[in-house]
Amino acid sequence: METTLSPLLQALEEGDTLKLKSLLEEVHPQDLLALWDELKGEHRYVLLTLLPKDKAAEVFSNLPPETQAEYLKTLPPWRTRELLEELSLDDLADALQAVEEEDPELYRKLVEALDPKTRAEVEELTQYEEDEAGGLMTPEYVAVREGMTVEEVLRFLRRAAPDAETIYYLYVVDEAGRLKGVLSLRDLIVTDPKTRVREIMNPKVVHVRTDTDQEEVARLMADYDFTVLPVVDEEGHLVGIVTVDDVLDVLEEEATEDIHKLAAVDVPDLVYSQASPITLWLARVRWLVILILTGMVTSSILQGFESLLEAVTALAFYVPVLLGTGGNTGNQSATLIIRALATRDLDLKDWRKVLFKESLVGSLLGLTLAVLLLGKVVLDGHAALAPVVGLALFSLVLFANLVGAMLPVVLRRLGVDPALVSNPLVATLSDISGLLIYLSVARLLLDLA
Repeated sequence: METTLSPLLQALEEGDTLKLKSLLEEVHPQDLLALWDELKGEHRYVLLTLLPKDKAAEVFSNLPPETQAEYLKTLPPWRTRELLEELSLDDLADALQAVEEEDPELYRKLVEALDPKTRAEVEELTQYEEDEAGGLMTPEYVAVREGMTVEEVLRFLRRAAPDAETIYYLYVVDEAGRLKGVLSLRDLIVTDPKTRVREIMNPKVVHVRTDTDQEEVARLMADYDFTVLPVVDEEGHLVGIVTVDDVLDVLEEEATEDIHKLAAVDVPDLVYSQASPITLWLARVRWLVILILTGMVTSSILQGFESLLEAVTALAFYVPVLLGTGGNTGNQSATLIIRALATRDLDLKDWRKVLFKESLVGSLLGLTLAVLLLGKVVLDGHAALAPVVGLALFSLVLFANLVGAMLPVVLRRLGVDPALVSNPLVATLSDISGLLIYLSVARLLLDLA
């Protein structure tokens, strides 16, 4: 790709505007986006200014909202006007919302520059939350009446298609605009032109409401393998559609958010390349402080067993492997259960099933790992400690596995996102319980006060 874009990059460096305009006629927007983060700030500005307006709009719509807001403040007025005209309504609403947060006065001017119809549609879209179906949808869809013939629909499509987001699926509404059915473009093409829409439409339409969470929208589209999903209001009126490109963005956003939470990094919309050291510090320090404070409990436990450790110094050799194994085991089971809950593979009412299954899994894992560690203990010449280490590791792995499996269920029941706290809590609980189990077993089996 870099070789393909080399002439363009060279023209940027040389400031050759005529050559740039010629090259930009041929370049694909996605190629530019793949290279975007590596470009100098002034070169990005030049590209957005010189690109053909349709390509500029596609590049612009894929940029982060805060970046979009910055460009709408700094681009030439003529280019800003073209971008506002070219953007799809949902992308336009998102960009203007970003501007409103940073510069309400500019937002007012940009909205006033829109034609009345577009302004009304954008203002309606901005009423919805960004993470709900209403915030994802676009009102650029094709709706027809059930009494129309196929021939009439096709004639109507020729007029309506240029303004629609997609024409592969058409939605059937009644006089009040309530959703009644759906039909595909294929249905129209293969059906007799005199046939009425009501005869070929599917009245069982999978749809979502404007307040449906974006994760639920993405799950439905994935489950049904849809490329588009209709959105209705509380009264069942068709108000928009969500397309697969919007859902792909949601899936990436949700996956990134969950990964951050699993690592105890809880900062919404964190973009590493744009985050300052202070932002990254704030994103990470909170949970690390909480964890180190709770982790101090482990030092107190060690102090409580000081006489035992002094009597049998070799016990300390196996503390790291025990605690590390317990933490890893708990994090594994927590991650599996969090994902199963997120994908609806498990429900809260399945907790007994989870408890039973993970008890068996934890026992098998504990037995396997204990046998491996026993070999190491014997080879180290500490055969007398083998029963202590083996039983402690088995018990710890079983306990950590159950904690990791059940903690997400409990947190979800309490209304807390398990991805945010499960792994940090599992690690801390595993450390504390691991020391208590290990040293208590040692005191019991070695008969030391």
